[in-house]
Amino acid sequence: MKAIRIHEFGGVDVLRYEELPEPEPGPGEARVRLEAAGVNFIDIYHRTGQYKGALPLTLGQEGAGVVEAVGPGVTGVRPGDRVAFASVQGAYAEQALVPADRLVPVPDDVDTRDACAVMLQGLTAHYLAYSSYALRPGDTALVHAAAGGLGLLLVQIARRRGARVIGTVSTEEKARLAREAGADEVIRYTEEDFVEATRRITGGRGVDVVYGSVGKTTFDGSLACLRPRGVLVLCGQSSGAVPPLDPQRLNAGG
Repeated sequence: MKAIRIHEFGGVDVLRYEELPEPEPGPGEARVRLEAAGVNFIDIYHRTGQYKGALPLTLGQEGAGVVEAVGPGVTGVRPGDRVAFASVQGAYAEQALVPADRLVPVPDDVDTRDACAVMLQGLTAHYLAYSSYALRPGDTALVHAAAGGLGLLLVQIARRRGARVIGTVSTEEKARLAREAGADEVIRYTEEDFVEATRRITGGRGVDVVYGSVGKTTFDGSLACLRPRGVLVLCGQSSGAVPPLDPQRLNAGG
């Protein structure tokens, strides 16, 4: 089978397109012939070594396709089943071995590519809005990168939870996408300071929660957007990792 692998951490030049033996499923595993593979920012973390894995490494943490074979003890899926998965390494390949209990059945009326695309970002958006900070009707949420894959899903879920949603984006086209997804207010951070805009929109109160997928460059501003005892949920670091934080800094914001 063909696969995209790395043998060292680094830039895109470390990616290798290789021929590998067909994998055989072990106990509790299924072999999936992939029809779609998700491309997510976390793959960059794995490629660069920000998230370190054992080398050589087949990249990709999201895929969908058809079960080809199952290992001993597998009863939940069988060959021919359409399935999708997330947070299992190895999706940049024609075939992948996946723990059978991590496979999600794909309904007949759902396209394979759609099923693949919603797995990692969809599950992330769900736990952010239901668990990391469980949104309630009347809450106000600030969603950074509101027009990205995660952001668009999170905006929709937040609105369904009854929250007021403020999104940050860089361009007018992205602002349109965020509004279409349901954002009540959209801030173009390339044209105005998102902290000042958030304070203005909330009448100086601040937001109940900030969902921050950008990381380093928005961290300080996100803290400044919170109401007293508000919650900043870090869910990504596309601009770089947030430096170590002195907890005493939080006192200034209540």
